[in-house]
Amino acid sequence: MASYDNKEFYEEKTGSPASSAVDYVEVGHVSGLKRRLPNFSLEVRQEPSSFAATKNASNADFDPIPPSKRTWNWGAYVAYWMADAWAVSNWEVASSIIAVGLSWKMAIGACVLGNTIMGIVITVNGRMGATLHTPFPVLARMPFGYYFSYFVVLSRCVLAIVWLGVQTTTGGQCMTVLLTAIWPSFANIPNTIPAGEGITTSGMCGFVLYFLLQIPFLCIPYTKVQYFFGLKSVIAPIIFLAIFGSTLHKAGGTISHSTVITQGTTLKGSALAWAFFANLNGVLGNYATLGLNIADFARYAKKPSAQNVQAIVIPFIFTIVGLLGIFTAASSETAYGQVIWNPIEIVGLWMKSGSHGGRAASAFGAIGLIIVTLGINISANSISAANDLMSFCPKYINIRRGQLLAAVIGSWGFVPWKILASAAKFLAFLGGYTIFLGPMTSILMTEFVPHNPTQLPPTTSISTNPFVSCRSYYIVRRGNVSVPDMYNFHGIYRYSPRYASNWRAVTAFFIGCIPPLPGFVNNIVVAGNGKTGVSAGGQHLFNIGYVYSFIAAGVFYWGFNRVFPHTESIMDHAETGEDIIAANDAKNIQERRASRAERKQSVVTTFFEV
Repeated sequence: MASYDNKEFYEEKTGSPASSAVDYVEVGHVSGLKRRLPNFSLEVRQEPSSFAATKNASNADFDPIPPSKRTWNWGAYVAYWMADAWAVSNWEVASSIIAVGLSWKMAIGACVLGNTIMGIVITVNGRMGATLHTPFPVLARMPFGYYFSYFVVLSRCVLAIVWLGVQTTTGGQCMTVLLTAIWPSFANIPNTIPAGEGITTSGMCGFVLYFLLQIPFLCIPYTKVQYFFGLKSVIAPIIFLAIFGSTLHKAGGTISHSTVITQGTTLKGSALAWAFFANLNGVLGNYATLGLNIADFARYAKKPSAQNVQAIVIPFIFTIVGLLGIFTAASSETAYGQVIWNPIEIVGLWMKSGSHGGRAASAFGAIGLIIVTLGINISANSISAANDLMSFCPKYINIRRGQLLAAVIGSWGFVPWKILASAAKFLAFLGGYTIFLGPMTSILMTEFVPHNPTQLPPTTSISTNPFVSCRSYYIVRRGNVSVPDMYNFHGIYRYSPRYASNWRAVTAFFIGCIPPLPGFVNNIVVAGNGKTGVSAGGQHLFNIGYVYSFIAAGVFYWGFNRVFPHTESIMDHAETGEDIIAANDAKNIQERRASRAERKQSVVTTFFEV
């Protein structure tokens, strides 16, 4: 049973100042920082709804989302995935598949199958967030224990920050096209940056301006960001369809003569099968990160069923984007004399005629692509990274601060322009990282799948009730979890007093990721034009790395819990603390309304208020 008492906990959290620690300040003394920034505090806002005993364990953003802030309906999730799917990387996804010798039809087949599988994974895993309204770093404590969950969160956090930097580089390229379209002389700025750095002076100007532009967008609160996603879901299809339409028109309205379409499959037999599986694995890996931490977004759902639309939207919209990318690349061969997969390059070519109309088209096209990259950086990278960073220091980092911190680290710390230009090994590492994400995702899903079992009295203990203990549980907990204990470092999910980790999850994780590891190393070395002694079998296992690691880890974790159950954390009902969350939410709403009535707020302040 959960080590938690609602009444006692609430009294502790909202106790009078006399019974709590008070920071004594010298009378009449105000620090210089406080004088210059009277409304600024290093510590982030706390709310009584927190289940954590101290400020070091949670904050208002890290707590379960209260009812008033559960603002995402099914339309918001459609807009979210529209914002995520219409991206340069998804437009180009078929290029690498066709390059290895598969036909465009097989490329689309791999995209449809991969995105269908990932849509199911994301929807099922998102059920946790939509039901419990807690972020991914908190949910990870349930199967992995408190200490090992930090490794899981860090693994996801690094990827999110790196890709945030990479997408910022892409946005910088769009900004460079925009500046060149407005001022053609911008392209003639003398380059003073060494060629080995992978960026020019004009490119760095575009990068810096885009970085500054995205800062206010990163400050949009999560309760309102879905409106920006809705805006992008309208603008992105228009700009990408315009790129396709203009290229097709310039090609004479046909794509049938392009090698992209006419080239059939050049592989046969087992080589063809393994090439298909390898590229399917790549498609799965494209959104394996969100498959793991989708709870960071599903927790904003008005009701658990709101996020179910993802299972349909993901395969549908990603297939559309992939098809348009293929057809545009095919048209470009006739239109421009070469196959061009990058839509930014095509938009840049519109101004080559030197006409005012061409420059205007390039400018508007670049603006559209800037909005596209802003949307994907928020939806896929910054909010995810912010939740992860927040888990390490919730006393000082909330979602907004985490987004800004991730933007600085990803854009400047990882030198993303150099990664794109020369670091083939590092890109191979990022692409193959799915062998670690697969086990994490399946263990989390195996841990929690809600159901409607025969209800027992709330006081009934699993370990002492023969009806429950003898039942054949297909999934480990089946939704019977304790949210308050996820915030209590000495709660039922500590597992080990010393190591605070669940050996069952740790062992299952390594069983999932170690076998494909030689192939993973081989992939990195080959990307750098090297060679290894890894057998064909090891390489083939890596080609199905996500599928293997996902299934193996999930099966072993279920088996370990069947044979060696951790009875202290098994419950016969869920404890979400929803009554306390709702009561405190109502109280906080009244306080905010009273505060607004006392002082007038500008429209900008109101918009950026959470």
